[in-house]
Amino acid sequence: MARRHVSGTFKRADRVTAIPGTRVRLVLAERAREIQATLLELGMSDLLLTGAELPELGTRVSVAITLEGRYLEFEVPGMVSWHLNGQFGVSFDYLSARQTYGLVLTIDLMRRASDEVAAVLGRVAQR
Repeated sequence: MARRHVSGTFKRADRVTAIPGTRVRLVLAERAREIQATLLELGMSDLLLTGAELPELGTRVSVAITLEGRYLEFEVPGMVSWHLNGQFGVSFDYLSARQTYGLVLTIDLMRRASDEVAAVLGRVAQR
């Protein structure tokens, strides 16, 4: 989705803040075990997570994203690419058409949810 930047040019806005409390399951490839994490941001090429356990840099993972109440669950492969202050980023590998569709749909649903929350907060602030 393209939005007009203050400079007047269009900029690509493919990153959204996750719905608070969205949990994901990470399957660590080399250890064949799972850990839980909280999704903070989601983009078309990477995501931002936080969790009690941080996987090592370079760890291959499969991230299972489930949207509660939407009957939508999909997995995307990637690699832990950075750590900072208890948060970590996962950069995606090549995505199939189905994975890309799931990602686009999830980003759209999260963007709509955040727009609805902003509209409600705006109405409350006006009162």
